[in-house]
Amino acid sequence: MNVGLAQETFRSQLLNLVANVLDLYWDLVGDNEDLKARRLTLDVAQKFYNDTKRQIELSALAKVEIYRAQAELTTRQQEVAISLAAVQQQENLLKNALSRNGLEDPLVDAADVVPLDSIQVPERDDLPALRELVATAMAKRPDVALSKINQETAKISALGTANGVLPILQGQASLTDSGLSGTSNPQSGGSPADPYYVGGLGNALGQVFRHNFPSRRAAVFFEGSLHNRVAQGDYGIDQLQLRQSELVTRRSMNQLVVDISNQVIGLRQARARYSAAVDTRTLQEQLLEKEQRKFSLGASTINSVVVVQRALATARAAEVAALATYSRASVSLDQVIGETLEKNNVSVGEALEGRLARDSRPPSP
Repeated sequence: MNVGLAQETFRSQLLNLVANVLDLYWDLVGDNEDLKARRLTLDVAQKFYNDTKRQIELSALAKVEIYRAQAELTTRQQEVAISLAAVQQQENLLKNALSRNGLEDPLVDAADVVPLDSIQVPERDDLPALRELVATAMAKRPDVALSKINQETAKISALGTANGVLPILQGQASLTDSGLSGTSNPQSGGSPADPYYVGGLGNALGQVFRHNFPSRRAAVFFEGSLHNRVAQGDYGIDQLQLRQSELVTRRSMNQLVVDISNQVIGLRQARARYSAAVDTRTLQEQLLEKEQRKFSLGASTINSVVVVQRALATARAAEVAALATYSRASVSLDQVIGETLEKNNVSVGEALEGRLARDSRPPSP
């Protein structure tokens, strides 16, 4: 039982570690996506600045308009710098989590972490029913297994203290056979010995096997304690602890169902938010394109273009944030149902040995 307890404890620690690394990794992927979005917005601001400068050279705009375009360009450049710093900081967090010596190792410090994955959001989530997810969690979550082991341990302990308040009834029975033959002593005098008892070892063994001289005994012992307060107190404490443990386990199971349900709702909400963010970003791109066309024809103002540019930047940031939220929700759902290790091909046996038995391969495209 102690071996099983240690194994499940290790598996629980490994699952939490993998889930933490996954969060760090997908946050890095999200930060890279945010950097790409900021650079796209910077390209739009740069193009708008160049177009404004050209129109000023053609005397189609007042020279003062260049300052507004330049201010917008500077703002987007600052956003790119901030996003790039966020990527570098997230890389450091991931490298520190993956390496033993962290950033103290110069090779690790100099290495760049290049994610090979992208966050994929399906059009719909084909999730099993809640009952199936709960059954999966009950079978795979290490904390559930630990709870069962602790419950069995508490029951065994309660059995030991229960014996202290019970009476003891013990019965004994025995059956023995003796050999009474031997050699006569001629110096003893008196009447001669009975020939049946005269003989050596062989005659004595014969008497034993023939059951000539059996001895039978039987005994019954009864012991009952009166007002054994110590035993009764120990028994009461163990029974109370056992019931409390059962109550805590039941509450944990109820909370498990609630957690799974919340994670499913969170995953679906994250997908819906992402879908809405994509639609908003697409509309803002179309709106900016039309506003720039109107501006080039003189039918719009620079203020209108800047407002639409900022709205597009906000829409792109919201789309990236929705992507990151979905990735974290997906990792959390796998963790709450206990499938983090299986879905990421992590072997408990390899983790125990401290080395991989398989070659590392990049993910399939």
